[in-house]
Amino acid sequence: MWCRWIRLLFQALLLAGLLAGCASPLRTQVSRFNAWGPELAQSSFAFVRPVDPARELEQASYEALVEAELSRLGMRRAAPGEAPRLQVDLSITAQVDSRPYLRPVYQDVPVWRPGWRDSWGRIHPGYWGPDPFGPRIVGHQQAVATVQTSTLRLRLLDTVPHPPQLRTVFESTARHEASGTLALPQIVPWLVRAVFADFPGQNGQVSELRFDARTGELLRPR
Repeated sequence: MWCRWIRLLFQALLLAGLLAGCASPLRTQVSRFNAWGPELAQSSFAFVRPVDPARELEQASYEALVEAELSRLGMRRAAPGEAPRLQVDLSITAQVDSRPYLRPVYQDVPVWRPGWRDSWGRIHPGYWGPDPFGPRIVGHQQAVATVQTSTLRLRLLDTVPHPPQLRTVFESTARHEASGTLALPQIVPWLVRAVFADFPGQNGQVSELRFDARTGELLRPR
């Protein structure tokens, strides 16, 4: 009977772990540097066009996400023919690596059940049987995991001469690592939100931001 209860408890814990895994927050690592001034608060902006024309439509969809965040902060996209105060330099990449790790090896190890005498005086011989606690870890073997690192880099460049050259007034990098591969259109919205969270942020700050993968809410430390 006790073996049955242990088995049921193990199944319940396994189910709880699976449910917790499904609800795991999406984590991004963000670095920020800025020389932001109040005179830039309502600036006009324009995007630096991508070098690769084959990705122009994809880049445009990412620019729309950045534009929404800049508009939320009170800035506006420059009208056609208008010289923008800020230039937006946006680049997004994804790199897939194979990383080695040690994977545990499980094996069913039989255990000796000693003989016993019941209340009627009958003797029951010992025997080898399965371990009631399930398979045991008997070692480790080398394995390889596929990890994708998605990176978004954003720079805001002031076009007003001081001296006569573009001056970086905001620079941020957001990264997300995940097992397996993930399409960039799925992860870029989170990276954009991470870059603009608490804009412009503290100069030189490096932090980890967590988002609820179901609701999109930024999970702040308690």
